[in-house]
Amino acid sequence: SSGINAEYGGNLAIFLIALFWPGDPQLTNLLFCLANGLLYTGAFSFRNSLVFHSVDKMTSTYIHSAPVLLSFGVRWFPEETSRFWHASFPSKPAPWSFFWNVSAPLLFSTFHSLFYTVLVYGILRPEKHIVTSYRYLKAKQSTKAIFGPNPSFMAFLLVQFVIVLVMTGVTILTYTYFILHLLQVLVLVVVVTWNGANYYVDVFRVSLSKSKRNKTS
Repeated sequence: SSGINAEYGGNLAIFLIALFWPGDPQLTNLLFCLANGLLYTGAFSFRNSLVFHSVDKMTSTYIHSAPVLLSFGVRWFPEETSRFWHASFPSKPAPWSFFWNVSAPLLFSTFHSLFYTVLVYGILRPEKHIVTSYRYLKAKQSTKAIFGPNPSFMAFLLVQFVIVLVMTGVTILTYTYFILHLLQVLVLVVVVTWNGANYYVDVFRVSLSKSKRNKTS
């Protein structure tokens, strides 16, 4: 199925920073916060899975996971990471700052949400078979259990902003302490791997069940 994902904007911003301003310490601060904020939580919201034969699942996993892994290399191993890039990342990352680690990510998230809303629901107005972030999350049973059978779009935006706000606080800690960021990355890797393993187990279980039914019939 086709999809319109709100996280594309965050990936675009990270790509532009890494491509054109990789040596700017303040912008690499912003890169870190964008990657480990809403993009990170998106891997759990969309139940990302390492299912290697599925383009949709691998694309979604890449969208949410690749920026996190990039930020880990840039923040903690800049010299080693720079060897694989066209320019050097800051060898000494900028210290934590309220603007670049708090205000800038929140401002980006706010303006990005407004732009996404106007573009997708005001201009493009995708047909019902097109899967947007809101439509996907709205259809989840966990979402209905919390917000009722028909959660509003405003509730979706509000929850998204709260998640960004909470994760902004988390990124202050993970930006400062290597062990916390390492744990954050390991949780992501374990979860997407576990989801993928469960997917394959379910597929094999269904396939085996069909095979047994065919033999008995």
